[in-house]
Amino acid sequence: MATNNRVLLVALGLVTLLGIFAAAYAQAPVTVEVRPVDGGASGTLLLIDGKLAQIANVEIAARGQQVMVWIRELEKLGWGTVQAGSSAEKTVFKTKNIALTFSKNQSVAMVNSLSVQLPIETYLKGGKLMVPLSFVAKSLGYSFDLAMRPVATVSTIPPPASARTNGIRGQVFYNSKGVAGIKVALVDPDYNTVKGFQSVTGANGDYAFDSVPDGAYLAYVWVGHNPGYFNRVSEETDLSGGKIAELKPINLGKIIHPVRPKEDQAIAAAAKIVFEWTPCEGTALYKLVVTKPDSKEELISLTTAKPKVEVVTKKLSPGIAYVADIEARDADGRLLGGTIGSGGKIWTFSVKK
Repeated sequence: MATNNRVLLVALGLVTLLGIFAAAYAQAPVTVEVRPVDGGASGTLLLIDGKLAQIANVEIAARGQQVMVWIRELEKLGWGTVQAGSSAEKTVFKTKNIALTFSKNQSVAMVNSLSVQLPIETYLKGGKLMVPLSFVAKSLGYSFDLAMRPVATVSTIPPPASARTNGIRGQVFYNSKGVAGIKVALVDPDYNTVKGFQSVTGANGDYAFDSVPDGAYLAYVWVGHNPGYFNRVSEETDLSGGKIAELKPINLGKIIHPVRPKEDQAIAAAAKIVFEWTPCEGTALYKLVVTKPDSKEELISLTTAKPKVEVVTKKLSPGIAYVADIEARDADGRLLGGTIGSGGKIWTFSVKK
């Protein structure tokens, strides 16, 4: 089902549907005139992209304000598939990018990992779970109209229109330049990953998320997906009504790894100690600080332009563990990377007795 689907429902009494199938499949824009006839029966006419939907389990609820449909009928429409949830009380309607989780007699549903308020509680009718059709349609990026009138003239082939779906655009930078191949995930404000939404940056460091449900989100660069860089996150953005959010660039920090001494290495006691680490592109100055664990006292503190320095010191005692920390900054003083000071693994070493 394309995302420009238009869902139109007309509630009416028993009707004469003269010519409706011919009109639904006509190539030129036409209209269908619906007239009520005598009788007290009621029903719901469901048109999708101007075509009559052949489903039976659909009804008007909440004083005529909501259309409820058996969740299994959505499979007949070709919108997705119904799956069992994590418990007997839950049912999942799933598409390629969206998973909607419903529970019976509940006014809240899950859109992927986000909890969203429903316009009406779900309920069981004859053992069938009835869900609000407007919520499903809008969650999938379709437009939805509900018309309540006894006599209606309906255009069966409306002019094509783009679905009002949300989107996010942004860039990932390192040293003021776009970085390609960075995996960016979409997360909610609690840093829960939104399933099905991951982007990989292009040549200019650009990334994009499309067809994003209404809600609050952040773009997240995670070290688990990008081992050479620290965790970084964008500002939070709220999406609704087809909004396209342009986020500020995410500035990466590179993880610096020790070369000498190696992590947890016990080095020989000497007048001079050589510290060496992996280089960080664009660095103007590295700062090396050596402390004891759980102490802020700087036993060694110096800067160097190269990822290697020879230190003369008498402040390091045999048999004691020490922590080395590196920060890399550009000519303007902006942080480009580092070790523990920027969130990486602690670089520890000791001096042999």
